[in-house]
Amino acid sequence: MRKITLTILLVAAVAAAWAQKPDKKTVKLEKQLVGTFVEVPAGHYMICSGIDDTTRVTLAAFRMLDVEVSNASYNLFLDDLKAKGRMADYEKAKIDTARAMPGLPTHYFTHPAYSLYPVACVSYEGAILFCNWLTEKMGDEWEYTLPTREQWKYAARSGKASGFQYSMGYDEIFPDRNGNPMYTYLMVNDACITMRDGHLEIIDKPFGRYEIERRALEYRLPTHIYSHHPNDLGLFNMCGNVAEMAYERGVAYGGSYLDPGYDIRIDSEKPYDGPSPLVGFRVIAVRKK
Repeated sequence: MRKITLTILLVAAVAAAWAQKPDKKTVKLEKQLVGTFVEVPAGHYMICSGIDDTTRVTLAAFRMLDVEVSNASYNLFLDDLKAKGRMADYEKAKIDTARAMPGLPTHYFTHPAYSLYPVACVSYEGAILFCNWLTEKMGDEWEYTLPTREQWKYAARSGKASGFQYSMGYDEIFPDRNGNPMYTYLMVNDACITMRDGHLEIIDKPFGRYEIERRALEYRLPTHIYSHHPNDLGLFNMCGNVAEMAYERGVAYGGSYLDPGYDIRIDSEKPYDGPSPLVGFRVIAVRKK
């Protein structure tokens, strides 16, 4: 009986994994429209509301875009809306350049040099419309949407129930093993954080005033969507660069290029009430039932 049960469980696991495997045609079209998706296996995520208050959430397998949605992909979507005369949707989805900071110029969204940089200054409604557009383009098998907060955190931790607070898993977020920044974030003194004996500890780096000011200005813009190192699942920039919208309206995770080190933790929540130069998004895909 035990052998039969194990066989049934193995078959079920294989069937679940196969259910999230796209065919070659789907993969090719996804790459043309938005990029490459990686598989996030089924598992569970631990939500800790307090020392003695932990909730276990079970998550089905899904696929997640390995990068943040780029300016190129979002502008392709906007151009398609205009070409089809969907002007009401276009007005909801268009990039709000009036929200851009001085360090994020208007040409950031349209210049070819920034085509593979993360889109920002878009509304939650615009991100949802983008997901719906992608679902329409891809046909009948797959549905594309924003990840829930649990899905996002689970993927950022490389499919682990809990663990290190940053997406890479090295001991320090500043710098990496080659002396380079591991994330795109505001590098000032309070960003020099390490883990010691299981606790976050701020390191007092001997920076002079000029050095601090230089680092504060170093990331006035997000960086390339494939910058730095991916996590163990192959997901880039889950921390820093631009904070990423969750399916739950008004909250984004992972911090941005203008957030200090402590605020680019996986669990860092960034509220937003409209288009922001600090907030972008990435999408997930699940097979339609």
